[in-house]
Amino acid sequence: MAAIAAKLSEDEFTDQVIELFQLYGWKVVHFRRARKKRGGWATPIKGHPGSPDIIAARNGTKVFAELKVGRNKPTEDQEQWLHHLGEGAYLWYPCDWDTIVMLASGGRQ
Repeated sequence: MAAIAAKLSEDEFTDQVIELFQLYGWKVVHFRRARKKRGGWATPIKGHPGSPDIIAARNGTKVFAELKVGRNKPTEDQEQWLHHLGEGAYLWYPCDWDTIVMLASGGRQ
C-alpha cells in the first residue's frame, strides 16, 4: 500500500476509508465540499469549522477521523476538534492503512 499511498488524493483516500468501514458494517458519513458560485470550495455548516472528515459508528464504538495525504497537516480548527473529541478521534494518513484496517475490522483480517 505504501507505494500506492504516496499517489492518493485526499478524495481517493477518503473513498477508500469509507468503503472499508462500510465493508465491516459501520455507519459512516463524510460531508463533501461544494464549489462556490464565485470560485473556491466550501463545506456548508453551522457552528465550528474543522470537524473531522469521517464520522463512523458501530455497536457503540465511535470513530472521528481527520484524513490527510502527503505533507498536508491539520488546521488549528481540525486539531482542536480532535482534541475535544478525545477517545475515538484520529488523524490518519495513507501510511496508517494497517491501523485503519485493524480498527475497522475489530481486529479481524
